[in-house]
Amino acid sequence: MDSSNEQKPPCVCRRMRSKGTPGVRYDSAVDWETGFVSTATFWCVATGESVGPDDDQVHPHICGEARLCFRAPTGEAEGSRVLD
Repeated sequence: MDSSNEQKPPCVCRRMRSKGTPGVRYDSAVDWETGFVSTATFWCVATGESVGPDDDQVHPHICGEARLCFRAPTGEAEGSRVLD
């Protein structure tokens, strides 16, 4: 199979947080086959709520590059506290 034709997982906003299975991170591309928890609770660190600054729902399926409030993941080390 040609790897150039494979779709990459979508990039998720770095300001999204989740209360779900420990160890699952949503601050970069989400691997939908491993670790995604459909019943997890999500919130945005910019608002502290389940809606983002654009008043739309916070969820890894929709907190992507198409949203105006999106912040790309940083290349910083795990555990960094960058919020904006």
